[in-house]
Amino acid sequence: MKYLALSQPRRFYVVLQNMAILLCVLSVLSACSTLPKRLATPAKFAYDIETNDTSLGQLIQALKIKNPELTGYHILYDPLDALAARIHLIDRAEKTLDLQYYIWDNDKIGSLVLYKIIQAADRGVKIRLLIDDNNAHAMEGVYLALSQHANIEVKLFNPYRFRTLRAIDMVLDLKRINRRMHNKTFTADHQVSLIGGRNMSNQYYNISDNYQFSDLDVMLVGDAVDDINHSFDEYWNHEYAYPVIQVVNPKYNALRFDSLKQQLTTHYQKVTVQNYLDLSNRSNDFEKWLNQNIDLNWVKAEVVKDAPDKIKARAKKEEHLNFQLIQNLQTPVQHVDLVSAYFVPEQRGADKLSELAQNGVKVRVLTNSFRANDVAVVHAFYAKYRQQLLENGVELYEFLPALPDEAIDGTIEELSRKTRVSLKGLSRSSLHAKLMVLDNKQVFIGSFNFDPRSSNLNTEIGVILNSEHLATLVHQVMDNNLKRYAYQLRLNPDNKIQWLRQLPDKTIIYNKEPKMKWWKKIGLKLVSWLPLEGFM
Repeated sequence: MKYLALSQPRRFYVVLQNMAILLCVLSVLSACSTLPKRLATPAKFAYDIETNDTSLGQLIQALKIKNPELTGYHILYDPLDALAARIHLIDRAEKTLDLQYYIWDNDKIGSLVLYKIIQAADRGVKIRLLIDDNNAHAMEGVYLALSQHANIEVKLFNPYRFRTLRAIDMVLDLKRINRRMHNKTFTADHQVSLIGGRNMSNQYYNISDNYQFSDLDVMLVGDAVDDINHSFDEYWNHEYAYPVIQVVNPKYNALRFDSLKQQLTTHYQKVTVQNYLDLSNRSNDFEKWLNQNIDLNWVKAEVVKDAPDKIKARAKKEEHLNFQLIQNLQTPVQHVDLVSAYFVPEQRGADKLSELAQNGVKVRVLTNSFRANDVAVVHAFYAKYRQQLLENGVELYEFLPALPDEAIDGTIEELSRKTRVSLKGLSRSSLHAKLMVLDNKQVFIGSFNFDPRSSNLNTEIGVILNSEHLATLVHQVMDNNLKRYAYQLRLNPDNKIQWLRQLPDKTIIYNKEPKMKWWKKIGLKLVSWLPLEGFM
């Protein structure tokens, strides 16, 4: 995502150049392991620490008794609510916090949550922080300093050996380096878990100066949390999970814990941070809801997850999320709503969606438009399938790169003013959510994109909720809002793709892909011919 700061032409050529280099590397190199030396560390498990006697434990255990073998869920749509939930759960935790993320940035949100984590550790909470190493370079000094606290353990998953010249790892060990831990889980006192698409970075919580990700999480209690705890333990104790001290050289990282704590405290005390916290708490009083008015929907649920051995290309078929997803989803007869930030169905997926549509199932797909997509090259491989899908009756929608004017209300303007985030940045949007709805019966939410990378390379986690209420609600919300926030694609009488933009008073029809220059179109077409689809 770093190339978002580049100009559009330069961004495209950087992507094209990187893909060409990658293709050359793939054709001439065979992998040789560059994993650092790993010293043996004692295995640790969630249930080594009893948490049923915590305040969260007492609250949740009482609910579990009333709802045996069920999972209670609460959807976190709004980014301010999502942050408020995390902050309160950290403050509420008494014994443990287990946090697993693909990205944790050194920005306003990342620093704010780290401050809260240190507060929790200071009062005795045992914290396990597991981060994929792909995006950890800018934070490795911070992680090393955090690990100096007696109650904080930090591990980097699938680490690079060459810390500064990471390209060396990519050349020598691309097969391993190309596979990443994309899971996002957040669990407090082993009782309450959050999973979904949000990382710990400004873009996911409406505070980025450049653009905001449209995403969602689900808060889970009950039966599903046991599976999430077990999954976290599997990754934490895996041979590819390295204590940060074994990976990052202290000689090149002078930051000490006391200095880090002071920096985070200073950041937390800033007026803009306090204003943001005030807005998030006001948007949904999560603490009051959890303590006094907790209202969860209880359903049968299935956690679907990749085994960590998928990183080594050694996971069994049944240990793959996509296999579990197919096994646990019912055959749709009415409608399928699929939302994916990065959507590359491959031929087999395109054929299946086409078949469903041809058999009378209403199939609707929402993904990013070219301008909204933060990884432009993915769009090249998605675009290959649009014609086939539309010809077979699949409905395609592409997320707008900016909020429509009518959606920029007083709340967004207040957020811009109080947090000093540009209104232009707040209006820029990119879809990041990953969910699927089948009929009025099942909803899948997780970190899994419907693309080859999530299916075959990265590890992911998600949950299938057998909830008629949620499935019906999501379907209705899409009915009411899709055309406001997305282009609708259709074929004209000449069988050419058109993009329809619905405004309050009229519909604009584009005969060429919106926000795409002619040279970008040609370039992406050339990229789509390269044998790189399996890496998308």
